[in-house]
Amino acid sequence: MMSQLTEKPTATATLQSQQLPHQADLVIQGFRRLIAEYDLSGSAGNTTDLSLDHPLRSKEDILAELGSSLLPLLKQQITSLSQALDNPDQLRQDLGPTLQLILELQPKLAQTLYQIIRAIDHLVPPEGPESSPTIDQNMKQLKCYRLRPLDPSIRVHLKAEICDFFRTSCRIIEAIKLPTQQRSTPMGYPLFGMIYSINIAIQSIEASEFLLLQNCWLRALGDIEDAVEDLLGVANPTNRHIRGPLPQLAKSSLPLLKLIRLFFNKFFDLGLAKEELVKSYTDMSTEQLLSFEKFAQDIAEAILGLVCGLQEEEDEVVDQAQISLDFMHRVKSLSPLFQSLLLLSNLYIIPLFPDSDLSPSQISFKPWLVTWYTLFFQATNNAIKTANLLSQDLD
Repeated sequence: MMSQLTEKPTATATLQSQQLPHQADLVIQGFRRLIAEYDLSGSAGNTTDLSLDHPLRSKEDILAELGSSLLPLLKQQITSLSQALDNPDQLRQDLGPTLQLILELQPKLAQTLYQIIRAIDHLVPPEGPESSPTIDQNMKQLKCYRLRPLDPSIRVHLKAEICDFFRTSCRIIEAIKLPTQQRSTPMGYPLFGMIYSINIAIQSIEASEFLLLQNCWLRALGDIEDAVEDLLGVANPTNRHIRGPLPQLAKSSLPLLKLIRLFFNKFFDLGLAKEELVKSYTDMSTEQLLSFEKFAQDIAEAILGLVCGLQEEEDEVVDQAQISLDFMHRVKSLSPLFQSLLLLSNLYIIPLFPDSDLSPSQISFKPWLVTWYTLFFQATNNAIKTANLLSQDLD
């Protein structure tokens, strides 16, 4: 009797172990099918029964669902899958239930991916017309400014990370048949890249336009910070390789560059302090928003050019008078950029932060901006005056 009781579980265990290779093959086929059938750069296939196909759904609702439901759901499913695969030793010990869990997750992943594709097809039809970037200020969250980068974020970047993640998953499942020394490494980077791409897509949907502008400006601020550090090196009189008018020009432009850096930092501090009060869109059109971005890039490029013009290689033969003239030209180029930038700021950015929302310890942004521009004007004139005097002396 006892032998019969022990033989039955053993037979069952043997049968289950014989089924594991078949289950593993099904899992691998499932991942390959996901890669082949759910191409985020193409159509969504023939799957049906989606709420997105409801004729009464607005684009606003679809965009909201994509950011608040579908993409977070994809992240949750990917995380669950990664946890099941991340430890090959644990996977080998608990292989049957893990494979079954993955087989149950795969159709759910397929449905989520399909819904994401359908959503982006509704929002940015591959061959459909889009609103004019010059007159879409009333489109709120559906401006080209938001949807244009969202399209490649999902169709290109997310697609690449998904395919990489599924291929890595296949390799992990295939590796369980190998000896210990030949096993695959854990999931690692593919999970990080996948989660990062999902988070970027969610941010591009849910972030305010002001925050999206700030993200672009952050790159410009990094360039400005580097330029200030380089300029301090040129202005340092102990550097024997710096000759002629270069130290004087560098010193004359330091107040100007520090003021510009202060302006960018103030722009960021304002958004961080009042981010929860800023509505998700401004009254700017896509064209104006892109201009706002470009002003920051152009300012950073002008500053980098200014500083590069004051840096010379050791023993390099340079025209010192021409350096002063080029310096003046670059300094003068900053004023029209800031004039255009401040015009847009006064019309569209400052109204986002009414004085009534400021605490007693905070200074109203508009008076601060007036004071800042006065100092900027003075610093610009001082730098130009110094360059003029040096140019005349050299002549």
